[in-house]
Amino acid sequence: MTNKAAKIAKQWLDDADAILVTASNGLSISEGLNLFANDKKLKEVLGDLVDKYHLPNLLTAFAFKYPNQLDYWRMVARVVEYYGNNPELSSIMAIIMK
Repeated sequence: MTNKAAKIAKQWLDDADAILVTASNGLSISEGLNLFANDKKLKEVLGDLVDKYHLPNLLTAFAFKYPNQLDYWRMVARVVEYYGNNPELSSIMAIIMK
């Protein structure tokens, strides 16, 4: 980064009302959403689709080429229902959500 670019970036930060810091897998895993796990929760969330399509984890479930749209949307709906409609906020997420 050039000195000029650093000064511009500093100005943007100084002028900002707030700064949003995002996190990747570490935060989601700490919240119970492990895209790589082949565990009891995977079966609880996706049910029969795990065995039907030999899905080893959620990441694969989203990338899998389903033979029909119905099963793809079943998978999406189950994930949204489990993780989106019934959130269990940890103390960390409760602070972030304030």
